[in-house]
Amino acid sequence: MYQKYNDKISNIKECLQKKNKLSGLLKQTEQDLIHEKLQLNKLSNALKKENKDVLKLETASIASLFYTVLGNKEEQLEKEKQEALKVKLKYDQSRHNVDFLFNETKRIVDELSKIDVCEKDYEDLINKKLESIYSEDKDLSEEIKDLIKRKENINANIKEIDEAIKAGEDALHSVENTIKELEKSENWGVWDMLGGGMLTTMVKHSHIDEARYHGEETQRFLGKFKREISDINMAVTNFSIDVGSFETFADYFFDGLIFDWVVQSEICKSLDCAKNIKNQVDKAMSKLYEEKVTEEFMLHQLSEKINNMIEKA
Repeated sequence: MYQKYNDKISNIKECLQKKNKLSGLLKQTEQDLIHEKLQLNKLSNALKKENKDVLKLETASIASLFYTVLGNKEEQLEKEKQEALKVKLKYDQSRHNVDFLFNETKRIVDELSKIDVCEKDYEDLINKKLESIYSEDKDLSEEIKDLIKRKENINANIKEIDEAIKAGEDALHSVENTIKELEKSENWGVWDMLGGGMLTTMVKHSHIDEARYHGEETQRFLGKFKREISDINMAVTNFSIDVGSFETFADYFFDGLIFDWVVQSEICKSLDCAKNIKNQVDKAMSKLYEEKVTEEFMLHQLSEKINNMIEKA
């Protein structure tokens, strides 16, 4: 019944398999290139150091006095040259590896661009065949529609998770700024306690003012983060993040600043409060990232199942 679609789908799937293989190869090659570039940078610094050591031995006059006592200068110079040569050989190899991996990445990208259209062709054929199934096979249509609805729900969940992650990143950035300013004020507080005078007191208070600003900002972002997480807690089955402590952040944080702008221990209380909330946001973000991976895996599985059902019809 659907033979006209099946033959075309079969041919295009060969193209898709090649694309998937090339995509995996590209990802691995890019990772290898990053690793090799880091290695090349280390070897470049090592080579500069070795060449510098050789130059020292060849030109330094004061150092000659030490080598006269500690050993033979010519032998030491030869040893340093050997070390420089060894590093140079490793550096050259790494540089050639970088060039090769760069060209290999470009080659794979070019090859992928030539077959990129096959994915769109596959989706078009699947959709056309699905339309035929809807009009000719009621039972299969209902089964596929149910799976598509589940897929749409997962997509909606992923969107909610992404929004929560964005809100969490904003809250995390803000609380990190709060911590940074409190740590600066804490450092100046030490000088203040040791009799640093008006200047240190003013500088310390300027950092506390900045911390207060970021603390207020953090509370606003935490409120948004809590709302986004609450949406996920309701939408996603068997998923829950406790966000109760987010509401009380401001109370504990500002208590440490209001009572005393000078006493060192009060600054530490606010700092501890900020660090504690950062840890809680970090944990919440970890759960969100894990849930996103789970939802994306389920989405992929559903997509594969739907496409297989359509292909085999």
